[in-house]
Amino acid sequence: MTEGPYELPEGWRWVRLGEVCKVFAGSPAPQGEQYFRDGHFLFVRVQDLGRHGITTNLVETADLVNEKAAKELRLKKAKAGTILFPKSGAAILTNSRAILGKDAYIVSHLAAVEPNTSFVHNLWVFYWLCTVDMSQFIDNPAYPSLRLSKIKELYLPLPPLSEQRRIVARIEELMERIREARRLREEACQDTDRLWQSVLAEIFPRPGDKLPEGWRWVRLGEVCSIFSGVWGNDPSEPPPPKMKNVKVIRVSDIKENLTIDYKAAPLRLVKQDEAIKYALRHGDLVVVKSSGSMAKVISGRTALFQEQDKIYIPSNFTFALRPKQDMVSSLFLWYWLNAEPAKVMVKGMVSAFTYPNLKKADYIQMLIPLPPLSEQRRIVAHLEAVQERIQALKEKQAATEAELKRLERAILEKAFRGEL
Repeated sequence: MTEGPYELPEGWRWVRLGEVCKVFAGSPAPQGEQYFRDGHFLFVRVQDLGRHGITTNLVETADLVNEKAAKELRLKKAKAGTILFPKSGAAILTNSRAILGKDAYIVSHLAAVEPNTSFVHNLWVFYWLCTVDMSQFIDNPAYPSLRLSKIKELYLPLPPLSEQRRIVARIEELMERIREARRLREEACQDTDRLWQSVLAEIFPRPGDKLPEGWRWVRLGEVCSIFSGVWGNDPSEPPPPKMKNVKVIRVSDIKENLTIDYKAAPLRLVKQDEAIKYALRHGDLVVVKSSGSMAKVISGRTALFQEQDKIYIPSNFTFALRPKQDMVSSLFLWYWLNAEPAKVMVKGMVSAFTYPNLKKADYIQMLIPLPPLSEQRRIVAHLEAVQERIQALKEKQAATEAELKRLERAILEKAFRGEL
């Protein structure tokens, strides 16, 4: 009997994963449209797992391969019921897990575990693998990868099949309750997001709507100066003469919550005069102007720059807006540019669908509803108060999700110790 990490109930035993499961990896991804044309076989990539995180029934993939690919490239096939997880790259850290709902070909970046059902239930292995943090088995964090030989050596607690079935049924029953709680929480999160947009819609008119007294429509270029930045070169220490290392804000540094990840912004080497010319000031706004992500461009994603101590410049894939403070408040403009009417206008300006791009000449013509500065300040104060309440609600929702995850871990820990 294999000795394991903790004592097991009577009748249980420790086994190595490779003793009761076939462990293997997939094949390199096909290159060329000819292998996907009229495809009807699932081809699973790491991204397909990432969309679900944890799923016991993976039956849809972004790509379908054809018979030509399967035969010519000798793609590795995994049977329905096989368990998949990332085995190379940063995706290992996500600890995504999936059970195939139908036969599929899989990419080489995925590990596959096919249980021998004469000894072990596939859901028993799946839920046990959900308790294993694969990041602890990475040899080189700089180039994350899992060795199949190491995966095969992992300890698995093994009760009799009848006991496995009983415990799995109990796990499924409890997990279904958690899934329902999570579904309700997700609905609540969506309601919160809709609430915020409805608040903005009440305040900001759409082009063509009648404006409140004292308001007027102006062009963005009338109330802001607009410029793009530079990308620069790899930093050097010390910088050459007339050069400077500065932080550059990339598209990826503008987060979904419309804040800037200042720590993630990389150092780049630029000319000193460019560092002065493009240096961002507190109250500037940074807008995504081009990106491989269509969603980031057509949404007009805009972040408020609030740093004061360090020099940051925008990258050449962004616009920087510098509001004329005697005409428009930075916060008022930020709220407007992230409201639905502004997003609709930006969507109509995007020029290319191969690599989405927002042109400055179009962007500066965007209409802005402009009340007097005193009214702008009142609106900003109201929106900040509402946003604070919504943020508190989101924090409670996040705490609920954290509690659900703790409950999942507790259920699985009891299950694999024979206490469920």
